[in-house]
Amino acid sequence: MNNIIKRRIQFLIDAAKDEDKKDQAISYAMRVLSNYATIGKDAGSESIKKNNCKVTENALILLKEKGIKIFCKETINEHPKPLEQTWQWLKENAHTLSIDDVWKEFCKYKMVTVTKEEDNYMKGRGLNSKGTVEERYLNIKIINLPKPPFELDK
Repeated sequence: MNNIIKRRIQFLIDAAKDEDKKDQAISYAMRVLSNYATIGKDAGSESIKKNNCKVTENALILLKEKGIKIFCKETINEHPKPLEQTWQWLKENAHTLSIDDVWKEFCKYKMVTVTKEEDNYMKGRGLNSKGTVEERYLNIKIINLPKPPFELDK
């Protein structure tokens, strides 16, 4: 864990102790931490898709059949534990959490690259920002790739 991650986490812990609402600064800090946990750095959506080894079976099929360009266009980087739930967890536990505790939480719930159809399936079931991982990914198989998608497209 580098100093950037530590500073972002300390910011979140401090904010969770004193602030009722999650503003844009909190949202961006959480997204940056999620990016670091998922691919080891902050990056934009397409870069995350190209480097994220945690994908759904349908996303992998899309990659194999259509290539990386269509894969990036037709997928979403999805948080298995929605950031709103992570924020609530932070608020409820801010006075007892360590930086390591928070980092472990982000690492436990790394983003999953899902197809747009799978994302719509979750939203259609009312699980856009709700539900457990099991509820949200019902009938969706998650795969951990041996290499990032951009390397599998060769």
